[in-house]
Amino acid sequence: MIAYNKQQLDNRDMVLEAEKAFRKQLITQEELSNIKAAYPVELYTPNMYLRIGLFILTLIIGIFSYGFLCLIMLGGASESVFGGINLFFAIGAYFVLELLVKEKKHYKSGADAALMWMSGSALIGGVLLLGGSMNPVGIGIFVLITATWFFLRFADQVMGWVAQLALLYTLIEILQSLRWVLPFVIIGVSFALYWLLKKLVQEEAFRHYKGVMKGMQALALLTLYAGGNLFVVSTFYELYYFGGPGWHTVVMPMLPMGLIFWVLTVATPFVYLYFGIRNKDQVLIRVGLILVAAIVFTVRYYHSVAPLEVAMTVGGLIMILLAYGVIKYLKEPKNGFTSEEDDEKGTLEALQVESILISQTFKTGAPGKDRFDFGGGSASGGGASGEY
Repeated sequence: MIAYNKQQLDNRDMVLEAEKAFRKQLITQEELSNIKAAYPVELYTPNMYLRIGLFILTLIIGIFSYGFLCLIMLGGASESVFGGINLFFAIGAYFVLELLVKEKKHYKSGADAALMWMSGSALIGGVLLLGGSMNPVGIGIFVLITATWFFLRFADQVMGWVAQLALLYTLIEILQSLRWVLPFVIIGVSFALYWLLKKLVQEEAFRHYKGVMKGMQALALLTLYAGGNLFVVSTFYELYYFGGPGWHTVVMPMLPMGLIFWVLTVATPFVYLYFGIRNKDQVLIRVGLILVAAIVFTVRYYHSVAPLEVAMTVGGLIMILLAYGVIKYLKEPKNGFTSEEDDEKGTLEALQVESILISQTFKTGAPGKDRFDFGGGSASGGGASGEY
């Protein structure tokens, strides 16, 4: 499914782990060089500045190419013509993207991201122009399918987020008549997404999506909290259903939802922190710490207990003290979990990197397989041949 060469991705992860070990002074420079020679990485991934430059340059080339196509067809301009131009441009951009990845071995180079976004945007625009007045549910489903394909094919973080948001948007449009339970549907779906992503990230088949799926887990936790945050829910109801202020005047006197959402607003971040520390989950801890600020903002919005500057200062102090307390608590490892930087960079659990690093300390040479395959041996060799 993924467009990139899997062996190259595995080699890249192996080298990243070796560099981490070198930074921690666990291996020498010579051993690091041996590992890089044994696991060559041919993928083109420039630094951040070059990536930004390539993204902008590719975007400019794409815009000029699209404009040229529009000028050619200017005489018969209509929605269907522009829809056809968009589809043609989308197919062309996608073809170039696949070629760039397969032949030029671009991996997160900036150019591939620009081509992916131009192709996806042109495809959606073309379908909307040719499809006429599509209903919101149809639009949401089509965006969901498109973003999911690009996410699975190119392991793109932002496309994964777009797919998540498109799913939630589609559910909101489908279930808009059930407005009283809609926030709890968002909470339930977000939790299900978080649970599913957490399970998938542990599977070897999805090892190349690990970093992306962690970002998607964070978004799922944020949307879960948004589904129960009093400010978000009340603002959504006021704009989506009442067309103006109406939540407090219509809903709050009738239902005990005010208390329910206050509890969810205040308690959810601390639940994240508790289970994050207990289960050694960095995503839960980081999102929980960020959402402490959301508690302060929500309380300040509905109860003006202090001037805005004072409330922001107090909120910042609370976050600093909470972060400091968590760091101090984890200064001494708790069940293998510590506040010390772990420098995690790759998808390495499924690759048995530790064993390979140790083996490369004693020998060099190109690897034959990802796993050790011991030879036949003889006599009392225990299955290991002389070559081993």
